Amino acid sequence: MAIQNATDVVLSISTSDGKEAVAHSTSCSLSVNVDLRDSTTKSSGGWQENLGGLKSWEMSGDAFVDIAGPTGADVEQLFTILEARTAVECDFGLNGMLYRGDAIITSISIDAGVEENATYSISLTGTGTLTQNP
Repeated sequence: MAIQNATDVVLSISTSDGKEAVAHSTSCSLSVNVDLRDSTTKSSGGWQENLGGLKSWEMSGDAFVDIAGPTGADVEQLFTILEARTAVECDFGLNGMLYRGDAIITSISIDAGVEENATYSISLTGTGTLTQNP
């Protein structure tokens, strides 16, 4: 058994500089969902029955803000992509575990508490197919 070290799992986004990992990332996540279609009939015996419907996916991440020009996709580049409202290619994973698809950045939030590191969160919603190990 080879368990993946989560520190090595990254969220990468296509920017004007090419595919880059989110700079100074502290966490990232991938969520894949299936909507259900109600297929309950009078012969269901009072139990709800469902069929699989639309599939959807989202990626998100958290990172430190670096105003000194980090290597990787920083919050300023990501904000520019958000402003354009265009889909970007995203990767989640590393080596043998990789998920890839096009997504639209749906939110960026920046937090800066007193005597704390400035951080930001990014959320992306998939548009189209999410492929596994492309």
